[in-house]
Amino acid sequence: MLIKRVSDPTFDEPRPDNRIVVRFEVNQLPDQTWIQTFKAHAASSVLRAAYAVFRGHDVTLELTRPKNMAELSTALDCFIECANLGLRSWGGAERNTVAPVRGGGLGIVRLGRRVL
Repeated sequence: MLIKRVSDPTFDEPRPDNRIVVRFEVNQLPDQTWIQTFKAHAASSVLRAAYAVFRGHDVTLELTRPKNMAELSTALDCFIECANLGLRSWGGAERNTVAPVRGGGLGIVRLGRRVL
C-alpha cells in the first residue's frame, strides 16, 4: 500500500522570514529511504522545505509561504508521490551539472558517470 496524505495541512504561526510550519498526517509509517526521498524533493522544490520531522503518522515541515492552499496541497502530494515512486531528486547538492565544452569544437560532455 502506498503512502498518502490523509489530512489537510494545518499551519502554525507564520515566521518573520516569510516561512511557515505545516503539519499533516500520512496513512502509514514511512521507512527511512522514503523519508530521505521525501525530504530531498521537498528541499529542492520552489517552496524550499526544511526541517521535515516525521513522528509516526505525523509530519511537520517548515517551508516558504505558498501562494495559496492549492499550491501547498499540490506540492505536498507531489513530494509524497515522488517518494512513493523512489524518484531521485535533482535539486541541491545532488544535482549533476553539465561540464562546459571548451575549445569551440566538439567535445565530451559528462553527466555523472555517463559520457555523451
